[in-house]
Amino acid sequence: MLGLIDHGTAGTHHLKSENSESTDTAYKVYFGLGHSLNLTHSPEVFKVSLAGVRLGNYLMQIQNNNSPKGGFLDVGTGSGAHALLMRMAGACDITAIDVSEKSIEQAKLHEHINFKTNSISFFVSDLFNNLPQRQFQTIVFNPPGWRTPSHSLLKRLNMLDQAGQIPLRSMFYGEEVVSRFLDDLPKYLAPGGTAIVGLNSLIGIYGLLDKYNKKHNENPPLAYRLMERHTFPLFYYSPHWKSISKHLKKEFDRWAKRDSAAYSIDNSGTIFWSYEIVEFRHKTKQ
Repeated sequence: MLGLIDHGTAGTHHLKSENSESTDTAYKVYFGLGHSLNLTHSPEVFKVSLAGVRLGNYLMQIQNNNSPKGGFLDVGTGSGAHALLMRMAGACDITAIDVSEKSIEQAKLHEHINFKTNSISFFVSDLFNNLPQRQFQTIVFNPPGWRTPSHSLLKRLNMLDQAGQIPLRSMFYGEEVVSRFLDDLPKYLAPGGTAIVGLNSLIGIYGLLDKYNKKHNENPPLAYRLMERHTFPLFYYSPHWKSISKHLKKEFDRWAKRDSAAYSIDNSGTIFWSYEIVEFRHKTKQ
């Protein structure tokens, strides 16, 4: 079960023998406090990753004995796991959005599999664009993990036949997507609310936040802090991804040389990246 076999000491062994490239049709994910979800894999929707599991773990860590209060928004819901997890934890006012119609279909299927009834409000939306104007107490976002690709890599991506697969472009443009998210976040985050964002070091976290601060003359409307950090090996989600691994590594190397990304490579050539859970809140008036 994902969330158990990959966790802690067991995870060290598991990661040497198995990874997220597995495409088993049905799988189960454990998040803590006894909460687990039954999910199905679709080649056009991201399977819950180790980063997604850790983000779900964090959501369980910050829960108390009471049902979560206020609206909960899952941005880029993918399989719907975090929205479903919050429903399991007792939240009643849940909204989930994703730019991919396939992801929303899959998330709705997962709600039926786990609860048999419909409660979550799902929308196909590019970030907040198609979302009704309202505010949420908690907003969760697990954005694309890689930077904007170079023109040469983009040409190579466009040459690949990706029919019936997760679009290779979907992992890129992370710094642009997060920047747009932060621009609109203050309008949708309730006073006293929290936005929980999982950032990948391959988007260039320092540069992203530095640009955010400078855009607001070093006085941005949101304060942020690092809550947790995890290190994960880089996995390829499909044969398509693996087929361009050599070109991806060259791209990552170019980013690193410009200090636009951070990662490490072990003796076997495996790339390791940092997953950083960052909380954003409205700044309190002095």
